[in-house]
Amino acid sequence: MKLIALLLITALVSVNASDEPPKCYTDLMNKLQQGQVCKQGDTDCITAVLSLEKCAYNCEDQYSDNLSQTISCVQANCKSSNTQAQSFLDEVIKCANSSQIVLFSMLVALVFIII
Repeated sequence: MKLIALLLITALVSVNASDEPPKCYTDLMNKLQQGQVCKQGDTDCITAVLSLEKCAYNCEDQYSDNLSQTISCVQANCKSSNTQAQSFLDEVIKCANSSQIVLFSMLVALVFIII
């Protein structure tokens, strides 16, 4: 499943202007792989990230043709009391803004790495 997520995000990134993934994406991947977002066994954090993913999906579904509206929806509606999960989502949003990667697709791909 992690391989599928990696391939999905690689395909999305290759649509971007350059052939290399944006640095912010690489940094987020490294954080996940090193357990810096949710520690192993931290089910509260993982549950919070999955809940944020579902919220982001709802925004993406609602505003699928407009990235800026999708990001605005996520920023307004997708909140977590889990600081690690919320910080991670904030970083994903920042990366999506800077690199024009589809937010939900990026979040889904990254979340598959931690579960």
